Amino acid sequence: MSSNDGNYSSSTACIFCGIVEGREYAYIVAEEKGVVAFLDRYPVNLGHTLVAPKTHYENVFDTPGAVLADMILLAQKIATAQRLALNATGVRIVMNNGKSAGQEISHAHLHVIPYGTARLNRVMLDEGTGRRVAQALRQALSTLANP
Repeated sequence: MSSNDGNYSSSTACIFCGIVEGREYAYIVAEEKGVVAFLDRYPVNLGHTLVAPKTHYENVFDTPGAVLADMILLAQKIATAQRLALNATGVRIVMNNGKSAGQEISHAHLHVIPYGTARLNRVMLDEGTGRRVAQALRQALSTLANP
């Protein structure tokens, strides 16, 4: 994904900014306005997706409300796609803020974790699975947009 057209500020050391700018590879699921969704490289469960702003904000405390709204709206779509494409029976949406709360990447993001899918226990996502799951979620999202 190469979506940096000069409208995004970044932190060169931030892996999520690298994904937005096309310097880092990710299995992109969706992209809207100022937010992007991609598969977690070390998923809890099959289909675990991250939703992050394209602009670098560290956490909930410095992310503008409008950006947070865009993030949760995309997370809702991803959750619905996980139910459709992966037969998820439940979905957890969580945001860790600060190292003491479990935040590992200092770029604001939501975890959209499906349940009722295969438990992967944070093992690195392999290429075949990443491509297959991202494609399935994109397909489900396209059917939601075009009923």
